[in-house]
Amino acid sequence: MTAKIVITGMGVISPYGIGPDILWDSLMRGESGLKPLTNFDTSHIQCRVGGQLLDFSPQPYLPPRLTRKIDRFSTFGLIATHLALQNAGLLLDGKKPVWSQQEQGGNRVGITIGNNLGGWEFAERELRNLWQKGPRDVSPYMATAWFPAAVQGNVSIHFGIKGVGRTFLSDRASSALAIFHAADCLQRGRADVMIAGGTEAPFSPYAALCYETSGLMSRQASTGSTSAYRPFDRAHDGLVAGEGAAFFVLERAEDAEKRGATILAELTGWATTNDGYDLVHAAPDGKRYADAMTHAMQRADITADKVDCIFAAGSAVPDEDISETRAIHQAFGENASHIPVSVPKSAFGNLFGAAFAVDLALALLAMQQQVIPAALHLEQPAQECDLDYVTADHRPAAHIDCCLLNARGIGGANAAMCLQRWQG
Repeated sequence: MTAKIVITGMGVISPYGIGPDILWDSLMRGESGLKPLTNFDTSHIQCRVGGQLLDFSPQPYLPPRLTRKIDRFSTFGLIATHLALQNAGLLLDGKKPVWSQQEQGGNRVGITIGNNLGGWEFAERELRNLWQKGPRDVSPYMATAWFPAAVQGNVSIHFGIKGVGRTFLSDRASSALAIFHAADCLQRGRADVMIAGGTEAPFSPYAALCYETSGLMSRQASTGSTSAYRPFDRAHDGLVAGEGAAFFVLERAEDAEKRGATILAELTGWATTNDGYDLVHAAPDGKRYADAMTHAMQRADITADKVDCIFAAGSAVPDEDISETRAIHQAFGENASHIPVSVPKSAFGNLFGAAFAVDLALALLAMQQQVIPAALHLEQPAQECDLDYVTADHRPAAHIDCCLLNARGIGGANAAMCLQRWQG
C-alpha cells in the first residue's frame, strides 16, 4: 500500500512579514503588498514595483555573524525552515531539532528546495568590490553565498540534515518540483522526514534585469503602479516579482500519527509535464498543462467534481493566462465554470522559485478558515478568461476539502498538485 504523505509544519515569509498569520490577515484586509522598488536604481528596467519585504530583521532568528556570510534568499530559507520545524513540534527548546539527540541524527531527514535566481544581492555587491577595490576586498564567502543550491547547504548545516538533498530550478515551478520530489522520497522510503519549499530574493540590479530580458514582466509597473500585477484581467501585461519563502515539513501519515503530530493536510496527487513548444512561451493550446492537472487528480483518485478550489499559476502574461484557462477547461470539462479560481499572489507579487510554496501555504490557510482569498486587481476578465475567478473580496465557502494548485515555469514547465483535508 502506498504511504500517505501529510504536512505537519509550515513556515512562511512574505512581502507582508514573517509568519502565515500576517500573510493571511493582510490578504483578508485587501491590502496590496506591492511597492515601488527603492533599494536600487530601477532606471534600467520597466518593472519598477514588486512585493518587497521592507524593514526586515533576521536577528530574532539568526546571529549577525551568520547573516553576514549568506545572501538574503538563504536568510529567508533558514527562517522559514525554523518556523516550519517549530510548527511541526520538531525543535527542542525552540532551537535544536529533535534528531540532534538521536544516534543517527539527521540521516533520515532530507531537504528539497526550489529557487530561480540564486543570491545576486550578495554577488553583485562583491563583484562591485572586485572591480572598484580589487580582489582583497571580495568576501571569502562569495563562492558559497550566491549559487542557487546555497540555501540547501545552509539549511542542512544549520539544522544537521544529513539525508536526501536536492535543489530545483524551474522558474515559477521550482518549489512545486521540490515538494513533489520530497513526497516521492517519503513514499519510496528514502527518508522519514522531508523539509521542502522555496525561497526567492530577486531585487537587485542584475537579477531584475534578468527577469526584464525575458519579456514577460509588466510594463505598467514602469509608472510605479501598485496594481500592475493583474492575472486574468483585461489589462494584464506581465509578471511582477515578489520576495520571500515558504517551507513545509512532510512526513508519512503513520509516522506523524505515531509521534502525535498535528496533521495540516494531505498531499494526494501530483504530476508534471512539459509543453516542448518554445524556450520562453507556453503552448497556447494548454493541452500538456491540462494533462498535468488530470494526472494529479488521477493519482489522488478523485474526479474533477471533487475539487473545491483551484489556486491558479496566474502569471498575468496574456498568452499564459489564456492558455491556463484553456487547460482548466480541458482538465475539468463541464465542472470548470463552477469551480472558484483563486490568484492571491496578485496582491503581493509572484515569488518565482517560491511561488508554488506560498500558494500551498495559502491553500492550507484557506482550508483552515474555510475562506477562499481574492485576486486583487482582477476587475474585468480578459477575453477568453471565463472562469469563476474570486475577485475583489474573499469568498466564504461551505467547505474546502480539496484544492488543486497549479504552477508553470518559463517555456511551459507545468506542475499540478491535489491537496486534501486530512481525513484520518
